[in-house]
Amino acid sequence: MPAVQSNTSGETQSTSMLEETLASFTSLADPLAIDDALLVLEHALQGRTCRVLELLLKEQPYSALVQDPAVSEALMQALLSPSLPVHALGLSQVDKVASEDVTVLRSMLASDVFKAVVDGIGFESISIAERSKQTLLKLRMMEILAEMAAQSQASLVALEQSGLLEPLKNGLQSTDILTRFNIIEILAEFGATTSGSDFLDHSGILSRMSTVVKEEVDQDPLGVSAIVKLYGKLGASEHADFVTLDMKHQILSQLERLMIGDEDYVPSESLKVEAMATLGLIGGNIQNVEWVAQSQCGASFVNLLPSLPRDSKIAWYHSLAQILACSPDPSPATDKIVSDFYSQLEGPGQSPFISRLLASAKSQTVDLAMSALSVMIPLARYPFGVQRMGSQRDVISFLLDRNSELSHSEKVAKHEVIEAMLKTSQETKTILGIDLLTADQVSRLDLNRRQGPFYQRATATVSIQDIAA
Repeated sequence: MPAVQSNTSGETQSTSMLEETLASFTSLADPLAIDDALLVLEHALQGRTCRVLELLLKEQPYSALVQDPAVSEALMQALLSPSLPVHALGLSQVDKVASEDVTVLRSMLASDVFKAVVDGIGFESISIAERSKQTLLKLRMMEILAEMAAQSQASLVALEQSGLLEPLKNGLQSTDILTRFNIIEILAEFGATTSGSDFLDHSGILSRMSTVVKEEVDQDPLGVSAIVKLYGKLGASEHADFVTLDMKHQILSQLERLMIGDEDYVPSESLKVEAMATLGLIGGNIQNVEWVAQSQCGASFVNLLPSLPRDSKIAWYHSLAQILACSPDPSPATDKIVSDFYSQLEGPGQSPFISRLLASAKSQTVDLAMSALSVMIPLARYPFGVQRMGSQRDVISFLLDRNSELSHSEKVAKHEVIEAMLKTSQETKTILGIDLLTADQVSRLDLNRRQGPFYQRATATVSIQDIAA
């Protein structure tokens, strides 16, 4: 009997099974052997039929398919079928919904098709590949539910009462690490909204996350990393009351432990960097800067700098820059908060922080130099910052130096520092009558500003031929 040709490994395997079964016949009168052969043949033909149907339906969007009651009913039957090819066909059609308008996605959530998708996930006969595809679809459904709940408090209440948000509540209990990671990412976006942050609090999700960070950091570093990023989203959002959440769940204390460790835990460098970055996001929100600046976590962050390797030091500078940049035009109250926080950097027995910052800004490593300059830019928006930079002759000389070997980004950053210094100096003199810089410093810095970041002094060159002539 000729073998059925196929371009897929699955059909080749089915054909091989059929040939093996037929070859094992000892007699055409053996009913068991005949049944086995027929089953294998049916499976092969079923798979071919499903592939043909999938090609025919390829250009049909999900929304068009479900408009036909007969097709919609057939789709649900396919999703609940124990047959792998038929089930895969149904799933391939539902998967199209992810590329359609959000209204189509929302209507699906209330349909029997969605229920069939969820029920079908429990089939033990589903292959790992198909179960993985369904997991992705389920995550997409959770994402849409979270987007709907984020629209208003009324939407949140309605979805909670319907039980549709239970998968989000229970997501941290998933035994699949990647699924849990993806659910936390969905919760991070959701939590940055007013209703979302309230949901994370009252549903017990933040309490569960706190337990994971405290007790499971060694077992699930990927999950803890995702949680830390979620904390950053919460802190950076103007819609979330981070201070209230921190008082209840001790988020800053969790970050502090991830930065400095304790007698039971030695933090990895990667999680230390994540925690510092998150603290920068939280403190960079004007709503939270005072809370962070006066916290024990903030003090521990300040004391970390001397012990950090280069790459972590870069992350530390970027985090400090975010805290300093909490306001593009700092008020006197903000100036006082940030000035007090900055003073913690000037510990006893240490050189002025501005001198250490300058050393990093002069580094031959561009990333380190740029991270230090990223601190100088927002620092120059504060009167106290301009005073400290102006009091160090080396800082002014560095800013005015037209070193042609500097990278493009370094030249631009130095120019931004100069512009900020001059603006702050002028505003302070106009409002308070106080000179933050000397007249000579202002004159030289202003000339540099007007010349632009890429100015190079022209030099006369004489060729050997000219001399000979």
